[in-house]
Amino acid sequence: MIIITIEEIISVIWRSNGMGNDIFSAVIELNKIRQQAYEIYLPIVEELCNREVSEEELSHCLNYLLDFADDASMLELYKKLCRRFVYTYPGCINFYVNAYKEMWEKTEF
Repeated sequence: MIIITIEEIISVIWRSNGMGNDIFSAVIELNKIRQQAYEIYLPIVEELCNREVSEEELSHCLNYLLDFADDASMLELYKKLCRRFVYTYPGCINFYVNAYKEMWEKTEF
């Protein structure tokens, strides 16, 4: 079985179209940053979900997660935190659900 990564596919397409490696390098770096963010925030989210937190602490974490919520694994962390505290801080969670929709959901015209 041959496994080809998305980076390899993009690289071949861009090279064949003469677009160079600048965009490809940026995509690779962005994926690395997203992976690092996930590795950093996974234990933080787990820890927060296993105890009571202040609304300020919750809001602080959700605010940072929101920046990466276009990534599927980060979105799962975001949702996990929202689900854990939806009954404790409904106003805060409502704010961040709407912030996610405003930032990341596509608008149809």
